Amino acid sequence: MRDEPPALVWPRLLDLPSANVNVVYLDLNHWISLAQASVGHPKGSSFVRTLEACRAARSAGTAVFVLSAVHYMEMNKIKDPAQRRAIADIMEELTGFASLVNRVVVMELELAAMLDRFAQEPSALPMIALLGRGVRHSFGLQSGLRIMGPSGDATGRARERMGAEAFNDFVAQATLLLDRSVLQGPANNEVEGLRALGWKREAAVQVAESRAAQERELTPMLDGEVPWRRGRLRDVVSARELSIEFQDIPPRALVERDLLLTDVISDPQSARKFVRAMPSTEVSIELKTAWHRDRFKLWAANDIYDIDAMSLAVPYCDVVVSDKACHHVLNVARFGERMHTALLRNLVDLPSTLDRWKPKRAPHKLTPRGSL
Repeated sequence: MRDEPPALVWPRLLDLPSANVNVVYLDLNHWISLAQASVGHPKGSSFVRTLEACRAARSAGTAVFVLSAVHYMEMNKIKDPAQRRAIADIMEELTGFASLVNRVVVMELELAAMLDRFAQEPSALPMIALLGRGVRHSFGLQSGLRIMGPSGDATGRARERMGAEAFNDFVAQATLLLDRSVLQGPANNEVEGLRALGWKREAAVQVAESRAAQERELTPMLDGEVPWRRGRLRDVVSARELSIEFQDIPPRALVERDLLLTDVISDPQSARKFVRAMPSTEVSIELKTAWHRDRFKLWAANDIYDIDAMSLAVPYCDVVVSDKACHHVLNVARFGERMHTALLRNLVDLPSTLDRWKPKRAPHKLTPRGSL
């Protein structure tokens, strides 16, 4: 049985891009196809027209192609430096390192929008841009690049010594090199030296793997005496989403607004609506619920990457080209209609979509105070 989804509550503190441009998100496997098309690889021959359409849309300013933290982490898993460079080159060409803000930041802003309806005063959090530039923005780092000296932060002294214009040029070049090097990853002859300095290629995967292990731990619980998979599976997933993925954000946010949990959640029905009204969380819950219905699902780090990517891209981008597994679940849940997002499975459908799709930014209007 599929319960009626609640109305979505959009974060008023998330600064969205212009409604005149389509924000386009591509799964890594589609970036690989575009890279193959760009270098004349036989496997990329079917996507040459798509690549031309993407270049034209970017040049015309009708589309902005974006990266996310997931892209940086997934690129890190590719061991062939030549392959990484080819993919990174086309990513840089089409995105200019335009990046979505980190999903955890969005989750906090969505939670703020939910809680502010019950608080006496709205949140004092600042506006945060959905789109920024580079790896720092994608991982939620809002401050600019800093120059550290033996005594600490030397940014101000460097600016005075170099002059404002020269300093700004230096920072811009350093930022470009940082973004490019993180996306491309190290060459083979650099790996040993970087490891000696503490770099670990597998660190990001280990974080995703630990989260996948938490999903695997749910399997025997769902196989217990109560038939959760045929009943209230979505409730189980929703509760875990709030307790595991949000970690310490809800208690802190409640205290900041002088609220108790009972002020916003009074019964199971209000609890469902509260959790599922947050757009990115609703996407995450849908994917996890669908995949947990399969008791033989083998959860892996890639599943966590897919969930994080789609949870951010589907609500806040205009066009999303995903993989087969995600596309099926998202389509069945009719997220394309609910969130006015063009959900595509194949790159070959992208040119026509770029020609016809009109962005429709989520309305930043809160529901009446104290209601769900």
